[in-house]
Amino acid sequence: MSQQKEKSNAPWILGIIGLFLTILHFACAFLCSAGLAATKVATEGEAAGDKMMEAGMGVTYLVIGIMVLCFILSFFGKSKSSRTTGVLMILGGIVAGALSCVYLSIPGLAAGFVYLFGGISSINNYKRV
Repeated sequence: MSQQKEKSNAPWILGIIGLFLTILHFACAFLCSAGLAATKVATEGEAAGDKMMEAGMGVTYLVIGIMVLCFILSFFGKSKSSRTTGVLMILGGIVAGALSCVYLSIPGLAAGFVYLFGGISSINNYKRV
């Protein structure tokens, strides 16, 4: 008598949690960029503050893009390509977590870890066929 294992819903549940943490990270990173730009404006002038704000927001948009891609990938965690999806989620989680260290953003680091665990869960789903 063989027992068939059912695939877990953990990847997409973790993807939804990661999306909410991504929104918190965006708010945190935006406020940090604005605060750093304001201090630059006060000390070095308007042009330096604008450059600081643009650089900070560029990294923020990159991290947000990676996290949203991981969110979309999390819905494929129960498909036949769950191993590929898991590897991409793990890579996205590592990159997003590393880039979140720039702002010392706890929600960004947490979202990176959530996507990392979602990727591991997706790879485990591949073995449950």
